[in-house]
Amino acid sequence: MDNGIRTEEIIRALLGDRRFDFKEEANYLRRGVCPCCGKRTLYVGKQKPWMLRCERLNKCGFEEPTREALPDLFEDFARRFPPTEENRQATADAYLGLDRGFDLSRIRGWYEQAAWPVPGTTDYVPTVRFYLDEGRTRWWDRLIGRTKKDGQKAHFGGKRKDDGTLFQGDVWTPPGQQINDGDRVWLVEGIFHAIALALSGHKAAACFSCNHFPAAFIQAHKGRRIRWVLAMDSDKAGSKWCKTHHKTLKAMGELALVCMLPDGRDWDDLYRAGRIDDAFIRDRLYYGRLFMAETVQEKAYIHYTRNRRMTFIMDFENALYSIKLGADFEKGLAEAAGQWMEQELEAKRAGKVPTAAPASAVATAPASTAEGAGQGGDADPAADTPAPAPTPPNPPNPIDAVLDSPTGRDLFAMHCGIDQISNVLPKFLYMERDALMDEQRYVFGISYANGQADDLIALEGTAITSPDAFHKAMLNRSRGGTFDGDARQLKILRDRWLNSRMTTVSALPFVGYDRESDAWIFQEHAWSKGRKLAVNKHGYFEVNRRGVKSMLNGVYIRTDGRFTPDWLDNYAKAFHWQGLATLAYWLGSLFVQQIRARHKTFPFLELTGEPGAGKSTILEFLWKCVGRDDYEGFDLLKATPAGRRRAFSQVSNLPVVIIESDRDNGDKDAKQRQFGFDEVKPFYNGRGTGTLGVAKRSNDVEEHLFQASLVISQNAEVDGSEALLQRIVHCHADKKHHKTGTRDVARWFERQTAADVGGFLGAALSHEREILDAYAAAFDSIETRYTDSGALKNERIIKNHAQIAACGHALKVLFPTMSDYLREGLTEYLFLRAKAREQRLAADHPLVEQFWDTYDYLSIQLTKTTSRLDPLNHDRRDGVIAVNFNQFLEACRNCGQPTPDIGALKKLLPAGNARRFIAANRSVHSQHEKKTVKCWLFQAAKLPTPEED
Repeated sequence: MDNGIRTEEIIRALLGDRRFDFKEEANYLRRGVCPCCGKRTLYVGKQKPWMLRCERLNKCGFEEPTREALPDLFEDFARRFPPTEENRQATADAYLGLDRGFDLSRIRGWYEQAAWPVPGTTDYVPTVRFYLDEGRTRWWDRLIGRTKKDGQKAHFGGKRKDDGTLFQGDVWTPPGQQINDGDRVWLVEGIFHAIALALSGHKAAACFSCNHFPAAFIQAHKGRRIRWVLAMDSDKAGSKWCKTHHKTLKAMGELALVCMLPDGRDWDDLYRAGRIDDAFIRDRLYYGRLFMAETVQEKAYIHYTRNRRMTFIMDFENALYSIKLGADFEKGLAEAAGQWMEQELEAKRAGKVPTAAPASAVATAPASTAEGAGQGGDADPAADTPAPAPTPPNPPNPIDAVLDSPTGRDLFAMHCGIDQISNVLPKFLYMERDALMDEQRYVFGISYANGQADDLIALEGTAITSPDAFHKAMLNRSRGGTFDGDARQLKILRDRWLNSRMTTVSALPFVGYDRESDAWIFQEHAWSKGRKLAVNKHGYFEVNRRGVKSMLNGVYIRTDGRFTPDWLDNYAKAFHWQGLATLAYWLGSLFVQQIRARHKTFPFLELTGEPGAGKSTILEFLWKCVGRDDYEGFDLLKATPAGRRRAFSQVSNLPVVIIESDRDNGDKDAKQRQFGFDEVKPFYNGRGTGTLGVAKRSNDVEEHLFQASLVISQNAEVDGSEALLQRIVHCHADKKHHKTGTRDVARWFERQTAADVGGFLGAALSHEREILDAYAAAFDSIETRYTDSGALKNERIIKNHAQIAACGHALKVLFPTMSDYLREGLTEYLFLRAKAREQRLAADHPLVEQFWDTYDYLSIQLTKTTSRLDPLNHDRRDGVIAVNFNQFLEACRNCGQPTPDIGALKKLLPAGNARRFIAANRSVHSQHEKKTVKCWLFQAAKLPTPEED
């Protein structure tokens, strides 16, 4: 196919994509890895590389349009294919040839390239233009690579008609298309749909929308025995307007049929997939006849003429019916067929050909044909066939001839038994699988005959094992649904539901990034490879041919918020470097698993601050930026261990924020519930949040990985082991930067909602590749800069602070006007925080330093009064200090010294540096008391000699 657009670029992209690993063989790319089944059975034609397919039709059946598999290749046509002197419509050619897959050699002259001016700007968007009239005064433009503010992708323009409209009553038809008497003409919604049908050998007209009836066009061809085929999209609106237009055509005395497309497919999709052939057309016209049936009996008749079953179950107007044909039906049909054959022989002898089946004793019905029955009885029996010949070369089957006659239809009505077995229509949609809980549910869509809105319900497998169980499940889970069928009828339905290829949907117990599908999954939208996906009508997302949904109800992320990159300077003014560092960390959190995959770790962020410094405002605003209103974090001391474990597992590639956790409020069980931050050390590498036994008779355990980042927000600094403190990047919020007007600026951020700023999330996920590339480039240079400074020694601290600084540099992708001052200032600020962290690790905690200062002071004072050497040390060995805390507290009170918090000290002393911890609560034979005393043991510090002093 020479469409003027070289397809070699697509072939090169497919060969270079490691996901598929294609091998080039003659006119095909073969032995690619199928994204669905994982087998080396994926192939695509080199001449028409528009559809990827798996060879395992029965066991897999994977199909995916190339433009969905390689979205980057089918974008930005204006930049990649600008107009040239040789071809002034190169952009339009590329769009129609590559994106739509049309053969340009067959549609040259049907379109031209134009431009749409963006209101309020001097910008223009390239368009593909199709003229609606011969004078080329009115047109339809399809924008290339951009949409309007209202989301529209197309635009009508030109000189209006006398009635003040641009297209009312008109259609677009392929230039040069001639409509003759008796032709079949397809009425579709869009121009691209009409082109797809025209290139497939069918005459078509585009109506521009499903609700627009082209009255002027129909009137111009009225009375010419044109068979109008209403072939709108298969959505709810298209189906509704098909019926309306069908009724209008009948009222005009025109012949009309309805064609029902498969769900979610339109004509140009089908054209690219090579699906539009005679068999497909016959199949979809049959579904159109079923759709247009006006009674249960009529629909049953249409079903029988195709499937020839004596008993079957079918739906009609959202209820289920059991259809059974009496035993005498086949006998009567055979007798009528015998009479028809006798009449045919008699007609041949007389030189005539019979035009109808024999009359029977039953009353006659209106004439119908295989194509027109059930759609108003207005189709012409001879309109789709040549004129009768004296001896047809292929005489019809007698049974078929009788069925297609009024006699057959009346025989069917006489012997057809109809029994309603359900007042709703349950449609099995998919199996929902929760791998973590080892559970599965069968999800049904419930449509109601009484007109109520559809429901989505999930049933356990036991609910479809018996009619009674299914009846109870319907009553319990639907709004008044019942099932009155027997076991045989339920088995027919169950086989229909479960014996075909079943869609399995993974149910995630969290929101955010799903590693298996490589996508971010939220309640209303998902993001995959930078593309925003809406949840489908069945409640899940289709990502890489895999169904996935979030089952988490406790965390709702709004994904339809707005984003404008104009607040960064005011944000920095209100919250200074600590706020900017937190924003950078927030951006990195959206890609934390990708960063851990690259660097194995991602630090914790600690945000402390004095009251009123804006710590809570920062966190609440940043949560709004990712679609979560009225939330700051969760308090560990208000959660049980199981609740904490679940909170750590609720989100993926989002922050987990702990607030005001390191305190003891005096509750009697506070000691039991006190949380040690050393427990979170494995989160640094994305390891498990805790281990639970699985309720099975085995040794299986369950351990959820930590898939988020960790933010700790409190007034006091976190204390813990050196290994924990090395994992933390600490920022302290204060009021030193506050100036006149800072408060008013900060209050703007307080007033914002997720609807106002929540688009930050979508903007970031839509630029996944650019952000990660910017992060990677910045990290290498910043880590080298910190290392070469000579002021930092600890490699982990260097790495942690360089990671957040690199996230700060990546903010430039979302905030193009971000100044070098902010980026470099943030990098320098984090360098100073890294130095402070190293100094913090080299020194003891202030409480520990105060304890030993008090210990040394008391030792001197007590030596003067008791004449004992080292009176607080109970151990007689050199180099060992044994302290009894009760004695220490008594000495503090006697000497007027403040009494420390012994509970807090006991946590901090083991990590001390000045006097290394040896053991806790050891029994020591006191050198002063001459009895055994419980003491904490430490290594004694080397004291200066008098000469050294």
